[in-house]
Amino acid sequence: MSAVSEILETEGLTTILETTDFGQWHHSVAGNLGHHTSALLSPVEGFKATMRLGHVAGLQVLHLKGAGALEMIREQCDSVVVWLPLQGISEEEVNGQALLSEPGTAMVFTPGDHLHGRTSLEMEGVSILIPTDALPGWKRSAPPPLLRSGRGEQAVLAAARVVATAAATPGSGSGFASEQLKNSLLQWSLFHSDQAPKERITAVRRRRLINQAREWMETHGSRPFTVVELSEAVGASIRQLQYSFQDELGCSPMAEAKRQRLHRLRGQLLDRSQNHLSIAELMEQSGLLACGVTAADYRSLFGELPRQTRRRSLVA
Repeated sequence: MSAVSEILETEGLTTILETTDFGQWHHSVAGNLGHHTSALLSPVEGFKATMRLGHVAGLQVLHLKGAGALEMIREQCDSVVVWLPLQGISEEEVNGQALLSEPGTAMVFTPGDHLHGRTSLEMEGVSILIPTDALPGWKRSAPPPLLRSGRGEQAVLAAARVVATAAATPGSGSGFASEQLKNSLLQWSLFHSDQAPKERITAVRRRRLINQAREWMETHGSRPFTVVELSEAVGASIRQLQYSFQDELGCSPMAEAKRQRLHRLRGQLLDRSQNHLSIAELMEQSGLLACGVTAADYRSLFGELPRQTRRRSLVA
């Protein structure tokens, strides 16, 4: 069982279906995931399914688990869906393109996609439903839906796991988990679907733009925000903003926002007047998700865990 699977078994999610009746499952899926037709490919007496529901700052998270090989034909309707497989495989045809979904990958379905899938006998995964109006600037002509190994793809995968974790452990800064996933999806989509050449600006204008963006982040970084909001605040297109940060700093705008937040956290950990607050509380005050992912990011940047920084501040 994966770490995400173990977390999803906690009390944070609500069980909305637990059945061995294929017809009941079919009806419930139609109510939660939209129009589809399904067929059970394995013996009916071996079928069982569980569906658990959670929410993360406007996103709907469905934990699906069961036994029984299925065939499903469906059309993606109102939401962008990130499917994060945790156990088993499914052979998917997305708009006629054959793909294999398995643990360690993810798939992104957008409204209008035509899907035809066949699953293995044992399946478990997470569907994250994101309203399209929560993704301003989303490109319909998105890249192939299978996410596996690219840097942008890995960012979406990591963010989806954090959202699943946040759904199962409510009250741990879920707004920042939602922000992270939406921004990673937007950047992934824009990177692949925007084939226009770079918007050329002078080096002086580029540095001024970055300074404006970093100052805005310093002021607003303790709350969730999207790359669209940032671009509007500094009067630049998303593409121009991304290219400027990549050229000057070698990272995306949201990666720089996370770096600022981690530095803010370090300052608070070293501040003895903040010792009455837990590390989790300081993470949330800094605009970070209070979880192990943040601790790992902190260690990657500073070479020690947050608790080690706090311990050193107490004995200094």
